[in-house]
Amino acid sequence: MNKYLKYILLLSVIFLAGYKSVYLKKLSTMKDPVNEKFDAVVFTKKLWVKKLPAKLEAAVELSTLMEMVKANPGEAFSKYSNALGIGNYRYSLVKTEGSVTAINPDDITLQIKSGDSALNVMLATEYIYGNAIRDASALVDIKDFTNNMDLNNISEEMNKKVRYEILPFFKRNVKKGDHVNVTGAIELNAAHIKFNGIEIIPVSLKITQ
Repeated sequence: MNKYLKYILLLSVIFLAGYKSVYLKKLSTMKDPVNEKFDAVVFTKKLWVKKLPAKLEAAVELSTLMEMVKANPGEAFSKYSNALGIGNYRYSLVKTEGSVTAINPDDITLQIKSGDSALNVMLATEYIYGNAIRDASALVDIKDFTNNMDLNNISEEMNKKVRYEILPFFKRNVKKGDHVNVTGAIELNAAHIKFNGIEIIPVSLKITQ
């Protein structure tokens, strides 16, 4: 075999080897996932459907939380409350039942049992804002997010769920004297604990009679 043919064969082998090692890929498929826009609607819907029901089922009885706070506040807050930031304000997911004693423009008064006495709690029905549901659920970790806007958008989407999916039917049908089961979020100030008149942001509501 002459040397020119050898050179041609050698160049062919080199070309084929180089061709096999190079491939093309769409630039759109190589985008950094971190830079993709966060979709709070989709994220919240997944939490609401897949993870929140178990949290609601495991919510602490309000009467149990009150007894624990009275006996050992530190342990009670550590076990049954959550907050994304530092400070005195903590959020808990609680469940309770009571009788409707008043239907007001912005809330409903529920009378619940507290030991041998009665306690009034306010069920929010109009102004559903803030981070209570998000923080009380303990489903969101601040370390997973790079900016506060995404965290705030999650809170807003959760609040919308309550405003537009949970409350309308309840408000149309509830009446004074009804017995109501509620699971929802409460805000507690660890430095100034007060349960009488506390506001519950509802996440689950049921009229039982």
